[in-house]
Amino acid sequence: MSDQAQRDQALDITQSYIVQAPAGSGKTELLAQRYLKLLTNCSEPENIVAMTFTNKAVDELTERVLSALKSINQPRPKEPHKQITYDLAQTVMVRSNKKNWQLLNNPKRLKISTIDGLSSLISSRYPSKTQLVPRQIMAAQWQHNHAYKQATMQTLLLIDDPQHGKVIACLLLYLDNNVEKFYRLVTHMLSRRDQWLMRLYRGEALDADALKNSAEKIVIQHLSHLERVAGSYLDQSFFDLMTLSADDEQAKVDKLPGHQLADLTKWQAIESLCLSKKGLWRKKLDKNCGFPVELKVQKNALMEHLQTLSEQDLFRELLHQVTQLPALDFSKIQVDTLSVIAQVLKLCVAQLGLYFKQKQTHDFIEVALNANQALDDRSSISDIALFLDYQLQHLLIDEFQDTSTSQFNTIEKLIKHWQPNDNRTLFLVGDPMQSIYRFRESQVGLFLQVKKIGIANIKPTSLLLSTNFRSSKSIVEGNNQFFKEIFPTHEDIYQGAISYSSSQAASNKTQNQAINFHLFSNDQSTQEAQIVLGIVQSALAEHPTSKIAILVRSR
Repeated sequence: MSDQAQRDQALDITQSYIVQAPAGSGKTELLAQRYLKLLTNCSEPENIVAMTFTNKAVDELTERVLSALKSINQPRPKEPHKQITYDLAQTVMVRSNKKNWQLLNNPKRLKISTIDGLSSLISSRYPSKTQLVPRQIMAAQWQHNHAYKQATMQTLLLIDDPQHGKVIACLLLYLDNNVEKFYRLVTHMLSRRDQWLMRLYRGEALDADALKNSAEKIVIQHLSHLERVAGSYLDQSFFDLMTLSADDEQAKVDKLPGHQLADLTKWQAIESLCLSKKGLWRKKLDKNCGFPVELKVQKNALMEHLQTLSEQDLFRELLHQVTQLPALDFSKIQVDTLSVIAQVLKLCVAQLGLYFKQKQTHDFIEVALNANQALDDRSSISDIALFLDYQLQHLLIDEFQDTSTSQFNTIEKLIKHWQPNDNRTLFLVGDPMQSIYRFRESQVGLFLQVKKIGIANIKPTSLLLSTNFRSSKSIVEGNNQFFKEIFPTHEDIYQGAISYSSSQAASNKTQNQAINFHLFSNDQSTQEAQIVLGIVQSALAEHPTSKIAILVRSR
């Protein structure tokens, strides 16, 4: 197995890790093994908390652990990875009997839950004075959308209110009195309020200076990356030719630009020279590019440079993105508009709170925000910290790529007092290539952020699993071929861009035409259905007892 060293390292329970585990790589087995290994060393089972995103995943991990503990009376399996699980389970049961844990009789001592479950636990232990009875969580997306729409509509009805009507009218005017657009934009912001709500009340969100500082950081980071890459492809002869351009901005660029804010216009001049409006390498240069007919010799020399770059997709993408970077300056009108938007959003959040109170319900974001508030509340923070510090020594999180901003903040606060090498560990497992919880505002960039700089005071070591146990060699190699072309060529924390990591099949089984494409236009749904039916019938005829999955875009 090509990644066995990584799997072995993941079972070092003295260290923290963030594990990128693609589909079919056996991450649940690895997570269960890590959990069992921790049980062999902890004082109490409650010292270990494992979290994932769905109740089904909780049940699967719990069953995996309990099955391992129950299997110790059976013969030792022959498969190497099952032997590891078996041996760990043997050691756990010895410790359980010694300390009278009675894990099989009292499985509730295994603290495996959803992340929302932990947030609910924190909120319920420390409820606000106005909310002593737990509210129902809205699980369906249509319920979320309805709540956000109702809050937005109630906000709009305040347009005649003497205190709040003016800012609502100003925002509507900015939107050309397009009420539907008002609804659409505000409901979208409410669905992402965990990303801006706390900052809004601290004055950090929708503040022109704060936004400008953020934009400057993004620009500098991008230009730093671009400078490193471009230095390998653009030599001084390129810039000597560029200074001959009839375009004034292009002619000013006489050497490789740096990564300061003042260098942005120079990079944009290089982009306009080298790339078409579609972001592709230019196949010809003319007067519109700064090289009229009289500069034919120089133009041909420059084209030779561009032809050598035709295969450099990463450089091309980075160069084209200089046209998509955030603006660095705001006009007075924009500053005033940001102030109006901030005030209207506060009204919308207040109306959403009233809706939740009336219906005795709330969404996932509200659960996490309430947990964050409980952790921040000075009157109870010490109690929560003592409670969790006594219990929580090791935290394992599955599907970490699906973590939302508010959930991330909760996790960060839970471990903010942890220090490296203090016998407390963090174990994060996920695959940013297959994030599915966009409806819960998950942020893949958070996975990349933790990989790069860590979380709180913990900088987990990054591990990558590459072996695929689920699919045949033909399918794995086909996926590698297709998706390495589809995914971005480089990772970007701010954009949440993740590059593709190739897998290797554990199986040597090959199939002819393992992956087939059948193309249809939008008006060929009947023909498409007929082809699908034919494929299903053919598959059942060949494999009568097999299961067939048909995935569609939506319900």
